[in-house]
Amino acid sequence: MTLHQKHYLRFFLITIATIFYFLANIQRVAIPGAIFNVLQSDFATCASKITMLGAVFCYVYAFTQLIVGLMVDKIGGFRVIAIGSVIFSIGAILFPFAHDINLLYISRAMVGFGAATFYLSNVREVKKFAKDKNFSLAISYILFIGYSGGIIANAPFVMCVNAIGWRNALLYLAAFSLVLCLIYLITLFCFHPIKCEQEQEYSLKPFKEILLKKENIIIFLFGSSNYGLYYVLQSVIGKKFLEDFCLFDVVTASIVLSIMAVVSACAGTVTAFVSKALNNRRAVIFKIFACFSLVSNLMMLVLLCLHIQTKAAALIFLIPSIIGNISPLLIMTLHKINRYEITATAISIQNFCFFMMVGLLGMISGMLMNVFEPINRNGNLIYSNNSYILVFSLFLIISTIQVICAYKIKD
Repeated sequence: MTLHQKHYLRFFLITIATIFYFLANIQRVAIPGAIFNVLQSDFATCASKITMLGAVFCYVYAFTQLIVGLMVDKIGGFRVIAIGSVIFSIGAILFPFAHDINLLYISRAMVGFGAATFYLSNVREVKKFAKDKNFSLAISYILFIGYSGGIIANAPFVMCVNAIGWRNALLYLAAFSLVLCLIYLITLFCFHPIKCEQEQEYSLKPFKEILLKKENIIIFLFGSSNYGLYYVLQSVIGKKFLEDFCLFDVVTASIVLSIMAVVSACAGTVTAFVSKALNNRRAVIFKIFACFSLVSNLMMLVLLCLHIQTKAAALIFLIPSIIGNISPLLIMTLHKINRYEITATAISIQNFCFFMMVGLLGMISGMLMNVFEPINRNGNLIYSNNSYILVFSLFLIISTIQVICAYKIKD
């Protein structure tokens, strides 16, 4: 095979990996967020058990990140994606056939494990060819495509569910994942990636080196707070909140979340361009975004405490959407403060923190929502302002931590 042919095959593999990342975002956002009420009604269970579907995904995704960083260094990103795509596809197929909530949890765990392999592995493969000055932009393009899954996972997905049911909608999505997996495996076989790094041993030394550096800890705390606050709205409670507090119907609430995903996807690319225009300065952007996050949660609490049930509250959701996609800048920062040999591990720890935060916030939010008895309205459980005051008080505490960390970050 010529170098020219190998170049196109490599690009094709990266493209498929990016599509898998897109599908992973659909799975992550759609369940339980987009079909919260449907699942709660079909399985006749409480909010905490439904939010746990998102938490299980995030916990498995988070812990898998720590393994993926080591696997990428050992066997290469393309092979790791191959393993993940198989597990992801099997998990996606199981979910629509499940009639027991425990089987739903198992399915979400498998999907979470597979999804965890796509992003970090793809970043490592892209890093081999992208110049430093263009690396953040290249990652922002991948994130744009991936985050677009959040657009599909809301209004289009909800409309599809209304037309053919949630089981059929997820079954078609799983079938596409399986076909894509087979195409990827065939292409990888033709590509013949370089041999595994036999001298590379699995070791905890990179973790120790990374976690002993104060600058890394600050980045991890800041990034996970920022990401968690956005994604718990996008994928867990946002749609439910819009229906309960803002009095949106199901389709309109899903459209709002789709708009959030569009804004977030575009904001990541725009932010990367702004950083490049500022000679790759990132700290000032982090500070501004952290302050915006604090203000948005304060505004929401004021509306809740004053019982101002207005649809205009949905506009506040645009703030975390704009500031929630800063991964390209965070990745570049980690590359600047760590040795190249351990950056995959550093990014894996960052992603671990991201999804542990989403999982924890989602789980605790479900518990806080159940503190006050919900109202049963035609089979749907409606949660009161008091429930959401508890939730957004928690968000305010997290955004305060985010501000403190942002002002300790330096370029």
